[in-house]
Formats: sequence, C-alpha cells, structure tokens
Amino acid sequence: NMPNITKITKKKLGEILVNEGLITNEQIQEGLSEQQKSGGLLGENLIKLGYVTELDIAAAMSTQFNLPYIDATRYTISKEAFGLVPTDFMKQFIILDKIGSVLIVAISSPLNEKIFEEIEKKTSCQIFAFVSTGSQIKQAMQSMQSDGKKK
Repeated sequence: NMPNITKITKKKLGEILVNEGLITNEQIQEGLSEQQKSGGLLGENLIKLGYVTELDIAAAMSTQFNLPYIDATRYTISKEAFGLVPTDFMKQFIILDKIGSVLIVAISSPLNEKIFEEIEKKTSCQIFAFVSTGSQIKQAMQSMQSDGKKK
C-alpha cells in the first residue's frame, strides 16, 4: 500500500506555475540553469531569483501532487507523533499528527518515495501528506524542539 504522495501527476512544477500565470517560460529556464549551476530544487531557485513566493510554490505543489495545503505553524502538533521519527530525519517534512494508524505529514518539497516508505516501515502507519511551505515547516520544527528542551 503506497503513500498517497506517489499518485504523482505528470505535470511539472514549472508548467503549473506558467499555466497559473505566475511566471514565464524564460524565468523557468533561468531557474533551471541556476539549478544546474548551484543545485537545489527548481522551486527554491525560483524563490531565490524572486520570481515566486514560497506560497506560490506550495500552491503549485498542491496542484501537482493533488494534495491539500496546510500551514504547519497553525497546527497543534502532537508530541507523540512528532517523536516517532528522529528530528534530523525530518528535513523537508514534519509529522504533525497520528490518527489511528494514519500519520499526518506536512511536506515542503516533493520528497523521494523512499523516505515515505521508511517512515511507514518505522511507524507501521500510512502517510497522509499535506503541502506546507519550507519556512512554515522550519518554524513548526523549531517550536517543537524548543518545547522539548523546556522540560
């Protein structure tokens, strides 16, 4: 049983952003050549170049993967769920909650399926993914970690 993240559409992120009228094909090309030079994800590079915002990317990813959007900073994260996976493992995602045998996860980039398989193995849960922005995930992560330190 595969995580819902793998029901991936064939549309590319750049294509979606262009269709939505957020950027031009030229800007995509610039983002791609930046990506070849310095690595990183296309979305990150387009943000760096100032062509789109993080929210634009999150919205496009929602469309691309057909996943709902959530602001990770506004979600009351379950300590139990958060503790299921070592935090250094959570780079571009955060576990928000566990409902029965379903993990609610917020992701900021199209994660590779292996990560999801690993989490599903480790937790014997199924993953339900939401899209969030990178900074929302970072912020949620920091507040969880500082909560943990207070004890």
